[in-house]
Amino acid sequence: MKIKQILLLIVSIISLFMAIYTFNAVNQVNIYFFHDPLCLHCQDEEEFLEELKEEYENINVIIIDVTANSENQILFEKTKSTFEEANALTPYTVIGGVSLIGFNLQTKADIISLIDRYSDNDYVDIVEKILNNETVLASDFDSLDRDTVNLPIIGEVNIGEVSLLAGAIILGFIDGFNPCAMWVLILLISVLLNAKNKKKAFLLGVIFLSASALVYFLIMMSWLVVATQLTTIKIFRYLIGALAVIFGGYNIYTYFKNRKQDIGCEVTNETKRTKIINKIKNIVTEKHFLIAAIGIIGLAFTVNLIELACSAGLPLLYTSILTFNNLSPVAYIGYVLIYVFFFLLDDLIIFSLAMITFRVTGISNRYTKYSHLIGGIIMLLIGFMLIFFPNLIMFN
Repeated sequence: MKIKQILLLIVSIISLFMAIYTFNAVNQVNIYFFHDPLCLHCQDEEEFLEELKEEYENINVIIIDVTANSENQILFEKTKSTFEEANALTPYTVIGGVSLIGFNLQTKADIISLIDRYSDNDYVDIVEKILNNETVLASDFDSLDRDTVNLPIIGEVNIGEVSLLAGAIILGFIDGFNPCAMWVLILLISVLLNAKNKKKAFLLGVIFLSASALVYFLIMMSWLVVATQLTTIKIFRYLIGALAVIFGGYNIYTYFKNRKQDIGCEVTNETKRTKIINKIKNIVTEKHFLIAAIGIIGLAFTVNLIELACSAGLPLLYTSILTFNNLSPVAYIGYVLIYVFFFLLDDLIIFSLAMITFRVTGISNRYTKYSHLIGGIIMLLIGFMLIFFPNLIMFN
């Protein structure tokens, strides 16, 4: 009898220690939620966090209204500065060593992932260190490694198969096959090849391509600056998505409507084309090289602004995608430069071949029509992703 009692006591003690160990093994996870009462995304995330509190007993949701007082605002600015995200807006969430900007399907998955990670592993609470005026070390920061994302209906998607780099290459290359810019380049090369001064002709061609790259870069970066201020507004994403669907659908419709016709640029009419032709001839025949160079730069700016309308906004769509990813300023510039390079790649090839062979080699309208079809399909898909599956475009 005593042996049974001793065994029972031992089992009880072991069970008690196991229970205590299990209880202690689950860490408390602090979730710092910076929000603005007028922010719709913030309201959605607040509801989500309330639901999580019922599922996870070890989470502590700390809601910080950035509009309530100056102390909250100062903490918000310090936290963003610590994570080098000074331009971030609400909703802004910090868990341990990770910050999350905005709120969407991917943010939900990231919050749950971090709770699970920190419940079982030690972590550094960076906001707590900021509150205690402690020094935040580089080793305190953590990261989210997303190999896959789970999407409704579609299921698990490997985001390693798609990237912002691939988007820059594909969209930039397709954007380059544009009749509005192509016919001007072909005409310019034709006039340059007939010029007596071959060195001058070559330099003017290089200036035209360089200026084209510059104006495209400036347009994309200008839109990027504007779009970064609007990415946290939900309606902005819907608006960009709707425009992408409209323009993509229009491109596809135009292709099937005119697939049997040999058409070029529909933006410039005959009057505008005649003016551009005369301008090119006047520029190339200008005796003073500086005046000719200024004229060719002005021509490049004019033509590429027209081309932007003809492309139905592919460059603006890509820069909008960039803004939905938490990137550094250098990364933003890098991706835009890659886009611009592949946009000009076909022009560079045609110009180089012309200068080497002294023959004009162009791309037929058939290929430009196909590029419009492919571009339209891509814009249509991106538009639907922006509206229904925004986490698919958050490659970072």
